[in-house]
Amino acid sequence: MLWVAVCLLLLQTVAAQNQVCQIYTEAKEDGFKSLIVICLAQNLPDITQDEMVPFIDGALALGSNCCSDAPVGDCERDPADLFHSAVCSYESIVERNDLKSCCEQSGAERSVCFVDHRVNISRDYSLQTWLPTEDECPDFKKDDEAFLGKLIFSLSKRNVLLLPQVILGIAKRYSDVMVSCCGDADPQTCFDNKEPPFQAAVRNRVTQHRAHCFAHSRYGERVVKAKKLVRFSQKVPQAPVEVMQSTVDKLFSTTAPCCQGDMGTCMRLRKQLIDELCANENLISTSAGLATCCKADVFSRGSCIGSMTPDPKPEGLSEEYDLHANIQAVCDSFTKTPQQAMVNLIYEVSRRHPEASEAAILRYAQATERAFLMCCAKEGHAECVKAEMTDRDLEKDITDGLAHYRNISALKRTVGDGNYEKILLVLYTRAMPQATFDQLHHVSKTVTSVLSECLKNDHRVMACEDMLTDIIDVVCQEVAAASINPQISNCCNQSYSTRKICIMTLRPDVDFQPPELDTKNFPMGADLCTKEAADLFLSEKMLLYVLVRQKPTISHGQLHSIRQHFQAMKSKCCAEADQEACFSTEASELITGVAELLKTNDSCLSCLLKSKNATDPA
Repeated sequence: MLWVAVCLLLLQTVAAQNQVCQIYTEAKEDGFKSLIVICLAQNLPDITQDEMVPFIDGALALGSNCCSDAPVGDCERDPADLFHSAVCSYESIVERNDLKSCCEQSGAERSVCFVDHRVNISRDYSLQTWLPTEDECPDFKKDDEAFLGKLIFSLSKRNVLLLPQVILGIAKRYSDVMVSCCGDADPQTCFDNKEPPFQAAVRNRVTQHRAHCFAHSRYGERVVKAKKLVRFSQKVPQAPVEVMQSTVDKLFSTTAPCCQGDMGTCMRLRKQLIDELCANENLISTSAGLATCCKADVFSRGSCIGSMTPDPKPEGLSEEYDLHANIQAVCDSFTKTPQQAMVNLIYEVSRRHPEASEAAILRYAQATERAFLMCCAKEGHAECVKAEMTDRDLEKDITDGLAHYRNISALKRTVGDGNYEKILLVLYTRAMPQATFDQLHHVSKTVTSVLSECLKNDHRVMACEDMLTDIIDVVCQEVAAASINPQISNCCNQSYSTRKICIMTLRPDVDFQPPELDTKNFPMGADLCTKEAADLFLSEKMLLYVLVRQKPTISHGQLHSIRQHFQAMKSKCCAEADQEACFSTEASELITGVAELLKTNDSCLSCLLKSKNATDPA
């Protein structure tokens, strides 16, 4: 059972000799057990909770032994080798989890094989079923520890590359909701109110991780480091550039193992980095945010730093970075060490603009680098850079971005989230009618939810761009963009900083050949009369999807007219004794009318149907 010590690799430091005692002490018993559950569930997809019990008991005994006055046994053995050897000694586990080929290897080759095996385990990022409900209150009240253990186990099995601290963070939030609502006088209302922020928090953590990994694979080291430099320079503007650059370099070193399933290396390097930051007294003394996060428990420090509010700017720091004030020195630096010159520029711009999105700053940096490449070798480089940067105004980009998202906020308040979600579905269906309804429904719902989150506070408005870009990255990763249409493929192949702008400028796909208009494609039938509100909303979105696919350039007037007729038909047929017969008759008439309307530029379906009925023989 002692092989479970490999799970402790999640938080060990390189120099630690008694790694087991260190993590047992830092994580406490409950955290220690949770890490073991995550480690087992993510590495062994066919293991059951009952089969874990002896391993957990053995690991707890090991932790106690290693923290005793006279530790003996495996306390100083290499956890990874211990883990692999022990797994391979259990024939049934090896067979059921397809690890035979890995166990025939040894040393580093075996370790690589285990990591590859983990990457290929099927997973589900949807997280849609992980919502607290009133029905779970009896089980939670009966044994909250067992309840959360089951949640952590299930979540880990379905998401084998999700970072352990993310899983524990989800479980903590889940527990907080259950404690609050299961004791409430009106539990269901409590759950209904807490569900949106819970979903948003879970989605954001998962999406950030997936988008980060996609950026690493798609854009490489330079873009990932630039993104992190922007973020950390915004959050801790007092820190010198050397500290920021070192932090970003070390954080980047965690990217490959964290994204490729090598969680031991991933978490070890992340803990090392956070330990170093929290041990930097000069930095902590000037950063209230870091000082607070460094007091959090070992599982929460990283997420705390990632979500912390930017510290105040240092006294005497100018409001704007004047690119042209010392252009000679800047060009000299760029000529000698271009990468370092760009690091300095991104750092100086970011610490002055905590309100800006990462994408906006990177667009500015990209334009500046092009100007430097073109001008710095010329005699009149100062004027050349000014001329090249004439149309690249960061302040205007930020101002325009704020205005754009504030307009969206005003529209959402006016029409409501449900109608805004429908507006997005129409826009997305126009641009990519080849996509499935499930795909476009999910994206429109997710974007609406993200906007609701980032528009709540005015100081977070520009964060919308980065959050939406993360969603675009995930969507581009999930779907074969080229199989949708060329313009979607083009946007998915854009640079990180321009990808969202590309998506925003998409036009209706006029080359799409729609499927035959058929009653089977329309959500029509007697079940409309008994559907719950959520299902009716889904039917309304399906109707819009079907209509826009028939004619991506369909006018708003035509959509409105058809929806009105659809609602009238629903009201009429739901009042009939034979609802199914009514829907059958009315649906056929509606389909015919829609087909005729979409051939024209008219916007009145009722008018067209009345005209048709007047000319038809009685």
